[in-house]
Amino acid sequence: MVMDPTLPRISVRDLMMQAFLTGWELSDKTVSQDEYLQSSIQVIEMLQVEPENLYAEEGLGLPDGEEVDHLDDWLRADGQWLYYGVEKENFFLIQWKPDEAAAKAKLAQLEELGDGKQYLVDFSLKRENPSSAENFGNSNPVQLRS
Repeated sequence: MVMDPTLPRISVRDLMMQAFLTGWELSDKTVSQDEYLQSSIQVIEMLQVEPENLYAEEGLGLPDGEEVDHLDDWLRADGQWLYYGVEKENFFLIQWKPDEAAAKAKLAQLEELGDGKQYLVDFSLKRENPSSAENFGNSNPVQLRS
């Protein structure tokens, strides 16, 4: 699927950072934000990217110095993104919906499954230490391109 070039865009890197920041905000925060973000990216073994969907499989993680493919690809930045992850099955999905109401309806469906965690991605969150994270690049600011 080719993305309409007139739509606002966000990089995979920035979308994932915002999804992981949202996850950290919703967590018990027993680990530092940097540790949470770093561990979230390092477990990715496979990443599939489409303009309205991001699917990742997790595993033993990245060897030192390697980066995840597709971080610089572009996705839609209009509408609302939601995160759904099933830890016991080692995957997560970040999916685009046209608006918050559609995203909340999808969240309700996912909550009924009861097998993972799901939430709306919050784009207002900023990293506490916006330095370049290993394998991930600078997380601030999120840059939407149109």
